[in-house]
Amino acid sequence: MAKTVGKKARGLGAWIIMGLLFVGLIGFSAGSFGGGGQTIGTVGEKRISAQAYFDVLQNTIRGFERQTGQGLSFPQAQQIGLQQQALSQLVNQRALDNEAARQGLSVGDAQVRDQILNSGFFTGLDGQFDRLLYADLLSRQGMTEETYETTIREDLTRQLLQLAVIGGIAAPATFSETLVSFAAEERDFSWALLDQNDLITPLPEPTVAELTAEYAANPDAYTLPETKEITYVWLTPAMIIDDVDVDETALRALYDERASEFSQPERRLVERLVFSNQTRAEEARARIDAGGSFEEEVAARGLDLSAVDLGDVSAGDLGAAGDAVFAPDDLAMVGPVNTSLGPALFRINGILPALETSFEDARDGLQDELALDRAARIIADQVEFLENELAGGATLEELADISELELGTLQWFAGVDEGPAAYAAFQDAGEQVSIADFPEIAELEDGGIFALRLEGVVEPRLQELADVQDEVRRAWELTATTEALSDLTARLSPQIAAGMDMATLGLTASIEEGITRGSFIPGAPDGFLEAVFEMMPGEIRIIEGTGVLAMVRLDAISEADPSAPDTAAIAARFDIEIAQSYAQDLYAVYAQGILDQTTISLDQGQINGIHAQMQ
Repeated sequence: MAKTVGKKARGLGAWIIMGLLFVGLIGFSAGSFGGGGQTIGTVGEKRISAQAYFDVLQNTIRGFERQTGQGLSFPQAQQIGLQQQALSQLVNQRALDNEAARQGLSVGDAQVRDQILNSGFFTGLDGQFDRLLYADLLSRQGMTEETYETTIREDLTRQLLQLAVIGGIAAPATFSETLVSFAAEERDFSWALLDQNDLITPLPEPTVAELTAEYAANPDAYTLPETKEITYVWLTPAMIIDDVDVDETALRALYDERASEFSQPERRLVERLVFSNQTRAEEARARIDAGGSFEEEVAARGLDLSAVDLGDVSAGDLGAAGDAVFAPDDLAMVGPVNTSLGPALFRINGILPALETSFEDARDGLQDELALDRAARIIADQVEFLENELAGGATLEELADISELELGTLQWFAGVDEGPAAYAAFQDAGEQVSIADFPEIAELEDGGIFALRLEGVVEPRLQELADVQDEVRRAWELTATTEALSDLTARLSPQIAAGMDMATLGLTASIEEGITRGSFIPGAPDGFLEAVFEMMPGEIRIIEGTGVLAMVRLDAISEADPSAPDTAAIAARFDIEIAQSYAQDLYAVYAQGILDQTTISLDQGQINGIHAQMQ
């Protein structure tokens, strides 16, 4: 039975991806879902098909995997809310589709036809639209031509509605000019970094009273947290690897099995920007050749570089575009090149040469890998025996006597990473263990095993001065050095203010010119540039770091030069970013308003059924 959410639908609205306009066409699905007839709900008068939800959910999960570089199970996707994100995206789209229909907006057949012809999905061997291929591909996806063309029409109409809301938005000139003036303003200054080596008189040896005062003034630095006294046994594959035999035949077989890893073709680091038609692609390339940039073209599409980054790819990964992208001998811009997604520009950012690794070169690594794998299996085979011994009343000490498990003790608290505490599984167990718990065999991340027993808990305690004397001495030296440097700079500052050169005073000075707020000064203390940009010409300021001081004199302030190439680039970037920000905010308000006025009804049973099939 459908569950009615109602007109306010604010829970879903909070999940909408407000910053991005969904203007791409719905791609082909990974497989047919119920023949396209099932629905998971309605938004106004518009249905949400089960197939559409399945496709968008799959794409959302795959997109997350590409961003993180890690596989993701469906239960994990649910934990981070990707299913809600996908559902909200669909609800948002259908709300706009419903609004467009309510206003009587639509696009003509000619636009739908052009979109299909320019998509590149249905091009035959002769490079022309293939009517039979069109019908066949749609049939394989469980779609009729009417259904697909309706989807295209709705997508284009939605774009029309979206552009009507945000079209023509530009950055306010005053706002943009203010930001550019701030960002492109420059400073010239002289500065020197002083440390203990610049002291005229070396630091004296600290007295007992001074160390005691440092210790007493900072008790938190020398206080141990709550500590658990733990007895443990453990065994890892690395501990027994030397006792594992690996024969040559197995190594050869593993090398042959992974031949593709040891014989890799040339790969390139590539970015790809796809266009809806050849004309737009050629216009973008012309702008780049005339002095524009690939980044500007990406930003103009409302994207960032991560959205167009393909990572490292082989020629085969790029299909028909492979030969063109792998033709240049150096980093280059390539295209427009026809791809299955449409004409595209490719930017080559790096070239990774082909890799050939012989068996002899790979042998040691393969042997360690195979030996560790076999050692892990040997350990796994012991788990049942060890568990039975524990269940029968054996202690950890007795387990160590009758097996290869190593016995040890540990003063454990969060942050300890010695021995088994270097493993996350042991850390979790150490955090949760209580006096009432019986030891159990648990697995480590590398195939090892462990068991632990809590002997007692020691409350937070201040360590004795004798036990932390070296730490206290280092802290005293930092404090004393800072104080001595402060005295030194206090004597030097008036002379520098009077015009004396820092080098004349024995300081190693650096002269910086044309420094902006976004610059980086190697070796400078935290907050250095922020302080410099607060100063007036001729002012001298001392900026304190850890055991160091930076003495800086501001020599000149230069306002932003509107005619400078760097300033023009900053202005162009701000214009795009501000306009995009305004457009995103405006669209977010508009989309939320549409949702607030639209009745949304979702069938949770159908949604749960789709989730069950994705487990």
